[in-house]
Amino acid sequence: MKKKMILVLMIFAFLLLWLNIGVYETHFAEDNRAVFFIKKHPALQVRFENIFLTDEDDKPIDRLSNEERSVVINYCKYRLGIKTELKTQEELEVCKFM
Repeated sequence: MKKKMILVLMIFAFLLLWLNIGVYETHFAEDNRAVFFIKKHPALQVRFENIFLTDEDDKPIDRLSNEERSVVINYCKYRLGIKTELKTQEELEVCKFM
C-alpha cells in the first residue's frame, strides 16, 4: 500500500513539474546553454525557442514566417505570460525586451 502511494505521489510530482517547467536554449557563437523557467501557464510543451537569443540580426515582424510567429507567440505566453496575436512591431518588441 505504501509503495503504491509513493508511486502515485512520484507520478503526480513529475506531472506537476512537466506542466510547469520549461526550457529554451541560447544560440550564441560561443555560449550555448539551456535556460530553465517556471511557465506562467501550465502546458504539455516543455521545449520552447527564444528567437531573440541568437547572434543573428533581429527580424522585423513582416519578415517572420508563420512558424516563427507561432514560436514567438508560445514563448511570450508561457515564458512571459503575455497573450498576443503578434500583429504589430510593438507586440514583437514587448516580447523581445521583457
